[in-house]
Amino acid sequence: MNNRAVYIGLGFHSDVDAVEIEKAIHEFLEELGIGQNEVKGLCTVDFKNTEELQEVSAKFGIPILLFTRDEINSVNVRSRSAAMDVFNIKGVAEPCAILGANRNKCKIKFVKRKSFNRRITLAVVLKESDLE
Repeated sequence: MNNRAVYIGLGFHSDVDAVEIEKAIHEFLEELGIGQNEVKGLCTVDFKNTEELQEVSAKFGIPILLFTRDEINSVNVRSRSAAMDVFNIKGVAEPCAILGANRNKCKIKFVKRKSFNRRITLAVVLKESDLE
């Protein structure tokens, strides 16, 4: 099953570097048995389009998909995020992964969320057809 379309949502502290983001993504994908070639987008809030994220995007060859506060706040999320208190948004990783999949007309079936060192949060969304 190597034809999945996977979208990774990323939330991270401003002092996180590209190596940390890259390591977290590798670890997350390995844990879930997802190939890097299956990732179709790195999804985050528009003000997190940092040089570090751009570096990871270029290295992996995966586009960055950016979303506004309004787009993020329109998504129903399962988990409460610290981003609500800090940035007045429902979250970053989970809603952005969902928005990335929705933008590309994928039917969402599964969301997995994980925090790395309390500095990076990743969420992954799989299309419904990818789980069969």
